[in-house]
Amino acid sequence: MRMWMVPTQCLCRQHLLGEHSEIHKHRHNFEKGHSIAGRISPVVTVEPASMEKRHDELVNEMLERGYNHKSPYSQPDLSKYPGIEDVHVDVNLSLDELSRRCPACAERIALFRSAQ
Repeated sequence: MRMWMVPTQCLCRQHLLGEHSEIHKHRHNFEKGHSIAGRISPVVTVEPASMEKRHDELVNEMLERGYNHKSPYSQPDLSKYPGIEDVHVDVNLSLDELSRRCPACAERIALFRSAQ
């Protein structure tokens, strides 16, 4: 699972829908208290405390682009993960990684940055 945490308009269709799907797919891992040590160290790739908020951001972008959405999401119980509120994805690292991996995202990121 990976949460890019970049502005949603920077994500190509594949990465937008993929991040949305992974938030849903891995919810049960958090409910069951599975270890996320590899997801928060050495590089943070998930923000468990932000999953519901991020889901809603992704959905808003999906709807803005005319995509359908029919899968509500509620934040899982994260009480098995003390201190998780302070874990944050490095957005600049994510932007660089997406730009390197995906030409479509790279184009969207460049447009986003030029509009700033």
